[in-house]
Amino acid sequence: MNLTQVATNWSVVSGHWSVVIGQWSVVSGQWSVVIMVIGYWLLVIGYWLLVIGYWLLVIGYWLLVIGY
Repeated sequence: MNLTQVATNWSVVSGHWSVVIGQWSVVSGQWSVVIMVIGYWLLVIGYWLLVIGYWLLVIGYWLLVIGY
């Protein structure tokens, strides 16, 4: 086996690994997008719960004031 065959084999192997790594980076990129979307929705839901909680507090306060 001469140097040309060795170099060719190595380039094939490294090419294969770069394809595998590329596929993994695409998959991890997709997962990071999914996690980002989930985080965004949790943020939106948390914000609305905060708004609803605030309004319930205001309504409860006014009911207390009116009650007295």
